[in-house]
Amino acid sequence: MTADTDAPHTLLCVTGLTPQVVTETLYALAQEGAHALPDRIEVITTTEGRRRLALTLLAEHGGHGYLDRLCADYGIDRGALAFDVDSIHVVGGADDEPLADIVTEADNAAAADRIHERIRTLTEQPGRLHVSLAGGRKTMGFYAGYSLSLYGRGHDRLSHVLVNPPFESHPDFFYPPPTPATLQLPGRNDIISTAEAEVRLAELPFVRLREELGEELPHQGLSFSEAVERAQQVLIPPQLTIDLTERTVTLQGQPITLSATHFLWLTWLADRARQEAPAIAFDEAAVDELTGYADWLEGRLSQLHESLASARKEIEREGRSNYFERTRSRLNKAIAERSGLPTRAAARYQIHTHSSRPQTTYGLKLEPEQIRIEGEP
Repeated sequence: MTADTDAPHTLLCVTGLTPQVVTETLYALAQEGAHALPDRIEVITTTEGRRRLALTLLAEHGGHGYLDRLCADYGIDRGALAFDVDSIHVVGGADDEPLADIVTEADNAAAADRIHERIRTLTEQPGRLHVSLAGGRKTMGFYAGYSLSLYGRGHDRLSHVLVNPPFESHPDFFYPPPTPATLQLPGRNDIISTAEAEVRLAELPFVRLREELGEELPHQGLSFSEAVERAQQVLIPPQLTIDLTERTVTLQGQPITLSATHFLWLTWLADRARQEAPAIAFDEAAVDELTGYADWLEGRLSQLHESLASARKEIEREGRSNYFERTRSRLNKAIAERSGLPTRAAARYQIHTHSSRPQTTYGLKLEPEQIRIEGEP
């Protein structure tokens, strides 16, 4: 991984009640060298987590100032490291009230939205983002990792800090100081030396979907679940289902309302694609096929026959018919605007040109197994 050492570098920690994750992660980064150090730290936590973070990491209001101590011990420029109480973001509940803990389904959803939106925002800014999953609830770590998978760029990192026992759960251990110190083991008549502590950073590989999603990258204003659903709609294989009995169409499970003409056209071209028929030119043969489908779906008295009869006369007279291009354009527009799918996903179900010489042909770019036609007309 290459990185621009002059670019802004943010360390984002997602944690619950464990302020040690900040100092332990920063310590591990310091062992990698100055290029790995962030110039800004942010934390997402609860109100109780914020209280503990402020009192242990910062020196204000009688706090222990462990972050200042770490910087002094290992030659880190504290003045160049932006972190204060305003850098600690508290998850709000469904009513936007700060959460003291994350216990309910609604709390989890609120935490997901907060983590997701902060990671989305940070990856829209110049510089590098390093997300640490250590210290948080498992669900918070999952939300952070998945959000980074959605938005992460090539130079962004995901990690988890590893600390050997019994230091990993010791309330007074924040990092190994240069001069070893002894710590009392809670609830036991025994002491340990920080000389035995091991703190290292585990790099977590993750799938980067940003380039794959392209313009369909979930945008501002979406909740975590909505962003996941939007990405999923782009990434999953297409599935077109047409119910002839109910006259309904679903695209990847999303229902779409179509006019009788558009339903006829989609059924016609879907049936052709399902049978692996080649793309078709908009000529007299297409009129014949469409007329057959109109008889089958609508009956011989259907008004669609009038349009098809006019199209046939245009083709006989001029060699082409505006009816076909007009209907194709309107159907494609209906699919784009009414399906509720991202643009890239909706495009799978639109009518595409397949060749241009010597004659343009048209059809759906779907495989037979991606099409289901059910029921009877």
